[in-house]
Amino acid sequence: MGLSTRAIIMLMALASPPVFAAPDAMRGFQRDDARYANLRAMETRGTALFENDDFDKAMGPATRDVWHQLVAAASRVKVNGLPHPLAAVATINLASMDQIEGKNPQALAMAEKGLAMLAPFRDAYPIPWMQGLSIKGYIQSINGDVATGAQTLAEGSAYADRHFAQVDPKTLDKSDYMLKSNIAFSLAQAYSRLGRNSDAVEAQKRSMDARITGLGPHDPDTVASYYTYAQMLLRADRNAEAERYARQAVEVATAHIDTKHPSYARALEMLGILLSRTGRRVESLAYLQRAIAIKRETVGTKSLYFHYGLNNLGAILLPLERYADAEPLYIEAEKGFRAVEGEASPQAARALAFLGLIDQASGRPDEAATKLETALARVRAATTQDRDMGQRVYPHLIPVLLDLQQQDKAAAAARDYAAETAALDNSPAFALANAAMMQRWADGDPSRTAAAAQLAALLRDEQNLRDDGELADEQRAALDSILAIAADSQDAALALDAMAILAGSKIAQANRLVTERLVSDPALGERVRALQDKVRALQTADRALLRALATAGDVTATRSARDRLDAEVNGLRAAISRDYPRWAEARGGVKPDLAQVQAGLGKDEALLAVTPAFGHVYLLAISRTGARVERAAMSRAAMVALVDRLRATMTPGGMDLPAAHALYGQIFTPAILATLGKAHVLRIVPTGAFASLPFALLPERPVAAVDRDTPWLIRRYALAVQPSFAMEADKRPMQVAASRFLGVGAPMPFPAVANATPAPTLMAANQYFRGSAADDEALSHLPPLPGSADEVRGVASRYGAQGATLMLGEAASESALRALDLSTYGVILFATHGLVSGQMEGVTEPALVLSPPAPGATGEDGLLTASEVAAMRIGADWVILSACNTAAGDSAQAPAYSGLAQAFRYAGAGSLLVSHWPVRDDASAFVTLETVKGAERGLPRAVALQRAMLKLMRSSRPGAAQPYIWAPFILVGR
Repeated sequence: MGLSTRAIIMLMALASPPVFAAPDAMRGFQRDDARYANLRAMETRGTALFENDDFDKAMGPATRDVWHQLVAAASRVKVNGLPHPLAAVATINLASMDQIEGKNPQALAMAEKGLAMLAPFRDAYPIPWMQGLSIKGYIQSINGDVATGAQTLAEGSAYADRHFAQVDPKTLDKSDYMLKSNIAFSLAQAYSRLGRNSDAVEAQKRSMDARITGLGPHDPDTVASYYTYAQMLLRADRNAEAERYARQAVEVATAHIDTKHPSYARALEMLGILLSRTGRRVESLAYLQRAIAIKRETVGTKSLYFHYGLNNLGAILLPLERYADAEPLYIEAEKGFRAVEGEASPQAARALAFLGLIDQASGRPDEAATKLETALARVRAATTQDRDMGQRVYPHLIPVLLDLQQQDKAAAAARDYAAETAALDNSPAFALANAAMMQRWADGDPSRTAAAAQLAALLRDEQNLRDDGELADEQRAALDSILAIAADSQDAALALDAMAILAGSKIAQANRLVTERLVSDPALGERVRALQDKVRALQTADRALLRALATAGDVTATRSARDRLDAEVNGLRAAISRDYPRWAEARGGVKPDLAQVQAGLGKDEALLAVTPAFGHVYLLAISRTGARVERAAMSRAAMVALVDRLRATMTPGGMDLPAAHALYGQIFTPAILATLGKAHVLRIVPTGAFASLPFALLPERPVAAVDRDTPWLIRRYALAVQPSFAMEADKRPMQVAASRFLGVGAPMPFPAVANATPAPTLMAANQYFRGSAADDEALSHLPPLPGSADEVRGVASRYGAQGATLMLGEAASESALRALDLSTYGVILFATHGLVSGQMEGVTEPALVLSPPAPGATGEDGLLTASEVAAMRIGADWVILSACNTAAGDSAQAPAYSGLAQAFRYAGAGSLLVSHWPVRDDASAFVTLETVKGAERGLPRAVALQRAMLKLMRSSRPGAAQPYIWAPFILVGR
């Protein structure tokens, strides 16, 4: 018999394998023997009930009664001394019902019993035979015996191939093809869990082909095979093919499938997953959220489909560090999977593992260890062959166990991780290097720093391949481990390398469209593609070397091949960096050298990097003669919460002073301060959430209230912010006679749109874009800037009528700006809204808001984007972005300064003066003027800003002592 559509769908949702046995001879048995007509009639009656479109009736007691009656009747009829095979068929159907209802122990026992009875007659009943093996294999798999399940599935799939090749296709119906497809599908799932990704792709291709043949290319179940094939291709790192099939699934679903069909939502979901894996996570959220909404309405919240959707949405939120949003999704999914699949459900274990990952990232190591160990144990009850779970759990579990000082458990887990990774058929070089590092780290091996350095090199190479610089969870966790090893061994060079990769990720994210514009140069584009091809070859060589080391292979030959490719990659990379330094800097992929960083520091300068990794925050202090690496005592989550709290409480009347001092204590530890020594100028490289922290307002000791003598950090250090570790000296001060001023501000507001949807006054930056252009309706909600014209005029007054050019109101337009030769101005001030916050990806990028274009104008939209800025030629020593951070939506994932300040530097600007939040017009004009004047007198730029801020504090201006007034200003760059 064939399964009902509903039953088939549920079996597919289980995403697990079937198993098969070898038949004996049937000894002349004939299915249509007239003596067995009454048994065949009972089978027909049971099949009609089981295939009822009403699921409750199909699974009701009447159906079970018929199958039990057939078992009893057929068992009394002997064929060659054995019970009639319809007793086995009925038993397998009972097993199927038990499986669908989640009664896995009963289902497994029933399936094994039915298969044993049917074995001598399997070629007479091939479909029930395959069905029984499918049930058996599925349950073996979720019980953790994946290797055995895969072996049985492989036998069953081969049996199905032989059977379908021998019979007349006209005798086969849709359910037969579906069963063949499901066997191959389940085999693919088993192979995937074993890490045999190439075999999984091949098996899923057979599953897809069976559905196309049996159901046609537009059937909903065929669409399901498209997106599942895309998933397997993705796991095999065949991203381009994966996206093609995912898009095909959405296109066919949109054209041919009702939105209420599960395959419609799953197609949207798979494309969302693909987009997220290729660095377009925010874009992918829309697909996944829509898919969940459809599932909630169509299949309900107790469906496995619904819980898969929750799992997938959580997987998108995790890399965005939206842990609070992801956690309830995984909690609900974990419970849902267990309710249907039982305690050994691999999907429930995965959801639990993700909850452990969230605990680790949130600074809860005890809870993380419990969840990660439990997740691993659930799928290891019967075997240790579920390597997919090990690859997911071990890289997080081992560091957590070491944090908890459970050295023996960590070492045992590390050995298992290394052994299982070496056994994978297509282990990426990253996984092999990570496993090797973890084992040496857990064992306390002195060579752990060398292993960590090799892993960092692999991560840097991977970053050079990706256009968006996005780091996956496992990569950020690996960098956290590298930094922990660096701190433990005081290897400052290793810490510098890992921190540069993390900072470079943010830079690359912020500048994706900038680098796209730069690489449009055909000569550069060709060289970049050549570099990427060579990096891929190096990754393959790295994988071969690491596998040889893990398995005692030919290390000498593989090392020689790897070293040759490494030299070629470094040569290509150095040549591009030399010939196209703006592209290299925008990518953030240049490896810093500790000695060069130290040599680049002035005699009274030091550098401090504050880097949140995965679960922790790391500090690196560098002076001209020494360096110190530390891990902050607080977790990453706790420190980011302090930054958020400080920003949220910042008002003209005060701020959260305890939070500010707590941050000071975590960052400026005694050892860090000792390393910084007597430096007067402190260069800071902040990453992630710390890019939004105004370090100047951190008090050096606890204070109850703000006054003119509060011991702010700005009193001790003149501060300059660097997005990266590239060291640059101050340019020579401007010659006043040669300087000219350009002021752009007070743009005309975007006109209100008729019947516009009400929107908050300030939104995240990406909400001001629609498609590839500005969203006029969203921009019309931006508040006016009434004081910005006065601010521009106040600064301009210093340069006189002949030395200043003003673009105010309607004149503050893209077309007018492009008509100017910007290389002739020494100081450029933008007093306008800046869209720099929120998740900037896809077609959106940081931008300055100018006046809306005139009706009918082409080539402009009222936004000066970062990629447009980067293409300009600017000769200004100073670019001032006043009140640039006026759009809401700061987050831990927001790239450092959103790339807008960096874009001005790529265009040729010297230093940038940027504000963290909108500031009072008189304060902005004061700080701007005093800083520029100080620099003109020959002061280092950071010192000029420091003195301007201190002078503002001492002034008689209302509220000037409050950090809200003086603290938002930062110097970026030289």
